[in-house]
Parts: sequence; structure tokens; C-alpha cells
Amino acid sequence: MIKLYGFGPGLGLPDLSPFVIKAMILLEMAGLPFEVKTGLGGVRKAPKRKLPFIEDDGKVVADSRFILSYLERRYGADFSGGYDEATLAVGLMAERMLEESSYFLALERRWIRPDGWAVLEETAFSRLPRPMRAIFPPLVRRSVRKSLEGQGTGRLTESENDALAAENGRALALLLADKPYLLGDRPCRSDATALAFILAGSCDAFPGAIRDSIVNEPNVLAYRDRLRAQYLQGSARTESSG
Repeated sequence: MIKLYGFGPGLGLPDLSPFVIKAMILLEMAGLPFEVKTGLGGVRKAPKRKLPFIEDDGKVVADSRFILSYLERRYGADFSGGYDEATLAVGLMAERMLEESSYFLALERRWIRPDGWAVLEETAFSRLPRPMRAIFPPLVRRSVRKSLEGQGTGRLTESENDALAAENGRALALLLADKPYLLGDRPCRSDATALAFILAGSCDAFPGAIRDSIVNEPNVLAYRDRLRAQYLQGSARTESSG
């Protein structure tokens, strides 16, 4: 059975990382049974020092984008939804917006702003032994802050980041329009990314511009609820820590 390594559920989410949630959805779309292995210990085993990654019959594949490609090659999974290349290109641009823009805006909201950090620290690190909890979380937060400054999001004001989040949310709502899936009447790879980021972004624990850009769009909310019921009910997976 495929093993998917993630951080673990929390705050009403299947996992604290949208990329892990995306990998879960891809595996569900492919109809493949899998086991979710959770815990910060998985990061130490991760070949890229990031989650998610999968283990499958001795093969290790890291990064949700390459997990997708592996499932296509190894199991013949079809994530195209039958759309033509031009339509899929539009979906890919939406994926890149979420993964390369919205993701960093969410990092700033969760890791840097004091109210977000208070929630995240308690959720992500509460199981650490007390001596490690006093040292490890601040070190990780400092690393995230440095990464955000290098990437650029950390150099913007909170109001500037909020404006960008609102733009991204509105763009996603306009692309979805009244379609059942992001690109039309059939699901595809872009829905795995969109659903994962919509779920993470609409988390009640982090109020503000990111959440507002989702919950204020009825079509996006309906899409979230419909696809969560379709792909994240856990029928093809088991969960364990370690």
C-alpha cells in the first residue's frame, strides 16, 4: 500500500499543509488505497526535507507535483479530465497562482502575524516535549520568516499582502463561475490543488483577507463542500502516526 507522509490533521483540516491535502485528493482521484503517516518525524525522512512524500514498493517520491506524475506513470492515473491542452494550461496557471502566490501569503498569515502564530504553534508543536517546544518552534519560525523575506512576501505590509490575497481569491471565483469543477463539468488535476488551498484558506482559525476571499464567494464555498464530500471522506485511506 502507498504510504503518504504528512504533518497530520488539525483545525478541522485533513492536514495542516495544503500540499499534503492535494496529494490525498490525487490519490483519491486515482482510486488508490493509501496509508497516511503523520508527525513531524516524517520531515526528517523526507528527501527534500519537506512534506508530502510517498513511499510505494520501495520507491520514494517527494513533492505533490511529482507525486502526480508518478501516479500517472506507475498506475496509469488520468488527471486530465479529458480537457484539451489549452484548457489544462488555464488550470495550470491557476495552480501556480495558488502554489506560488497564495501559499506564501498564507505562510505570512499563519507564521508571522502574532495571532496566527499563536494558533499554529499550539496546533503544530503541542506534542513536542517541553524542552524541545521551547527551542524548536522559534527556530522554525525564524527560518520561515527568512524564507518569506527572500521570496518577497515578507517584505510587504500586512495590508499589501491582504490585497494580493483578495485578488487571488476573486480570480479563482471568476474562473470557477457556475461550473461544477474548476475547468468544466469534469474533475481534473487542477481541482486537487484548488480544493486543497480553498480548504486551508477558509480555515476558521485564521480570520482575515484570505478566509474572506473564499467565504464571501458562494460558488467557491459550494465547490469546497461538494468536492470535500467527494474526495476527502477517507474511503481509500487509513491513518497512523509515526
